[in-house]
Amino acid sequence: MPYNTLFNLRLMLISLIVLYPYGQLTANPVNQATSDPSTWIITFDTRHSPIRDLIEQLESYQGEGSRVTKAEFKRLLDRPEAKQVYAKKLLKYATPASIKLQNKAHRDYSHVFMQEKRLRAGVEFLRKYDKLLKQAQKHYGVARQDIVSILMWESGLGEFTGNLRIFNIFMAQLLFLERARQHAIEQMLANGKMNPLTSSEIAAREKKRFNKIKKRAIRSLVALLRQSKAKGIDPLTIKGSWGGAIGYVQFMPYRMNYAVDGDRDGTINLHSWADAIFSVANYLKKFGNYDRSDKGRKEGIFSYNHNDS
Repeated sequence: MPYNTLFNLRLMLISLIVLYPYGQLTANPVNQATSDPSTWIITFDTRHSPIRDLIEQLESYQGEGSRVTKAEFKRLLDRPEAKQVYAKKLLKYATPASIKLQNKAHRDYSHVFMQEKRLRAGVEFLRKYDKLLKQAQKHYGVARQDIVSILMWESGLGEFTGNLRIFNIFMAQLLFLERARQHAIEQMLANGKMNPLTSSEIAAREKKRFNKIKKRAIRSLVALLRQSKAKGIDPLTIKGSWGGAIGYVQFMPYRMNYAVDGDRDGTINLHSWADAIFSVANYLKKFGNYDRSDKGRKEGIFSYNHNDS
């Protein structure tokens, strides 16, 4: 047997022993699937308990929006565009280094958004949309500069909103997180790094983090599909960021109840500045309990998007 083949086989065996130390390979057929991202396709797979939980909530007669049946959900998954997995984006969540990488990204973003050209763009935005900002400030009591700072951070004043199908983003989080983590760890091992899951403390923390991600994905899919049906919208046409956030304001689907028709044209469009400005102010006031004190401003803004992935 060639040396490279022997080395790769040994590497695979080591990773399997580390990842499944308690004989879990035969406990769940999902675990036996390959970690190769090129083979990942979104399908209807009720072996995953999160999918069963999702269907139960979709079919419930309780809750916002319109009830979505199991048959309707399966028909949606039969469409070719529903099957795509954005593997590279999923790996950002799945790798054990995710929080460290996201914290670094936030620090990097801070430097980017403090560049003079970004600050000048913020000042220009304040001038250009002065009337709308003052209206929102008067109605909600939220300082117009705080509204603009949120829009600068969340989407770079509309420059970074994402063009990914958010249905696929959340379905991949339910179906492929473990496989994506396995792939990430295989890459770590191949690059001579240690598997961080050998630490029981880190493994426990990662399990808790994955559970949180999946619960949030279910919540997002329930909101997306039930509200889309109620409003007659094709959910597969809704695009957003790699985290599944929508529009200039980067709302998650389950936060869309804070979206506002700022220009009163009868529709809510988070890619319009009137609706975005009023929606940010509404969110800060109602969800963040924002007030004009230093403490109230800080707590309200922090509630908008703190890093807890």
